Amino acid sequence: MFYFFVILITFYLTLILIPPLCRFAVRVSLVDIPSECKIHQNIIPRIGGIGIIVGTLLPVFIWIWFSDFPLTNLFLAYFVGVIILFIIGILDDFLNLHYRYKLLGQFFAASFVIIIGNVHIANLGIWTAPNEILLPNLIAIPLTLFFIVGVTNALNLADGLDGLAAGISIFIFASLAVISYLDGRIDLLLSCFAIIGSILAFLRYNSFPAIVFMGDTGSLFLGFSAAVIAIYLTQTQSTALAKTLPIMILGLPILDTLYVFIVRIVRKEPPFKRDLKHLHYQLLRLGFSHKHAVIVIYLIQAFLVYLSIKMRYFTEPWIVLTYCSVIFCIFLLLFLAKRFSWNIFVEKNIKSNENVYFSKSFYKLLKKFSFTYITIILPLGIIGMALFSQLDKMHSIIIALSSTLFVAFLSRKHSGLFSLSMRLTSYILIMYLLLSSQEYSIFQLPFSLRHCHHFFWGSIAIAVFLYLFATRFESLETTPLDYIILFIVLFLPFVPVDLIGKWHLGTVSGGLLVFFWSSELLLRNQKKKLNFFSVGCSLSILIIFIRVLISD
Repeated sequence: MFYFFVILITFYLTLILIPPLCRFAVRVSLVDIPSECKIHQNIIPRIGGIGIIVGTLLPVFIWIWFSDFPLTNLFLAYFVGVIILFIIGILDDFLNLHYRYKLLGQFFAASFVIIIGNVHIANLGIWTAPNEILLPNLIAIPLTLFFIVGVTNALNLADGLDGLAAGISIFIFASLAVISYLDGRIDLLLSCFAIIGSILAFLRYNSFPAIVFMGDTGSLFLGFSAAVIAIYLTQTQSTALAKTLPIMILGLPILDTLYVFIVRIVRKEPPFKRDLKHLHYQLLRLGFSHKHAVIVIYLIQAFLVYLSIKMRYFTEPWIVLTYCSVIFCIFLLLFLAKRFSWNIFVEKNIKSNENVYFSKSFYKLLKKFSFTYITIILPLGIIGMALFSQLDKMHSIIIALSSTLFVAFLSRKHSGLFSLSMRLTSYILIMYLLLSSQEYSIFQLPFSLRHCHHFFWGSIAIAVFLYLFATRFESLETTPLDYIILFIVLFLPFVPVDLIGKWHLGTVSGGLLVFFWSSELLLRNQKKKLNFFSVGCSLSILIIFIRVLISD
């Protein structure tokens, strides 16, 4: 659980860094100006990448400083590569460098990792059992160089819509984190968690409509980091992971980049020319809104991430065949959509007629009843779980809860930061309580608390549905960051068995999913900061503290 705390540190550090960086970017004209190849219509600071890099690396360096973790050649080479890309990204954001200079810098960064860090794609895995295909350095080094530079550019080119590149990166690093944990690579797990925390904070400002962009500084850093970690994870001699697994993990950015480059070369256009041929632009042409296009790409990347975890020990032909099958299905759907002129999610200016079966007073009463039920029952249920759950002594979670609550208290005069702090506090709290109340039974009842969860969260879910029905499903505004949280929650039941342990993750994911919608409904519709929901969460944390202290 210590590594979860790393996410919290990098999250808040990046969250605090980005606002002053944005003000600095405006003063020095480090902004993104609208053009015919861009979607946004306003001038937006592109300084978020600096916040991501500093927010990621600073806690790692602090941890290294206060621990006995050795500074390996790989880490030093990786850090030098990041510095090179940082300089290239800043210069490009300021001066709009020619792509040849950017490629040269990327080659230098990759060369440091390959030569000093000894990162090579030297093993192509098992294609015809039982022997592996081993490559000599004469082939392995150029192949590694091409892969790192290609993936670095792939995420850079994918940064075309608000929240797109950052969201894709979260799924990529989440997959690398899970696989690193399962393979016993705690150093890589720590790195992935640090990056995930920074990206989540950046998405707070980059979700549609974005108020900050990561710029080339951020996208080059994320692509470079993903490529290096993926190679190092799968090419270690002691691992049994499939050697072609990186193409599945990094599948969507690679697919998008290859498709665009091939189209440009066939049409005799410069391969790095900015245009509207990327997958996200294709979805916009089909009638998808900005938000829906991002969500569709999230779904595709999430599916590839799920496959990468489930197939991590498969042989190479199966992985390549599966990946090619997914690519074929994507291109087939795009072809059919263009061929038959599908118009999806096209907004229509059609006013819905009044429902003749229900009066306005009925909708008003239903809305008031469902909202009141959620307002009262949800905080009482959280307090009840804090009182009667069989608490596991996960001290890092206790520290995380106290930290987020303390930040929320300090930021109560800043509505945006207060709201975000309360969300993070409540999410950690509910996950902790759900994990601590599985088979435990109170008052010697013939059923466990897990069965109480089913009734409690089921009734909350019905109340949320009734509220949405009464408001014509227009009361909740969602962002891509919301959907990333939803995908993570929905993904929990599919986590490999060796990560689940004694917990019933179906109950955990179901409770988290209902809590997500119900808490969002309360936080967005209650104007007072010290409402029953926030007081209930704070009281629950106090109860947990007291119970843990008494038990110790």
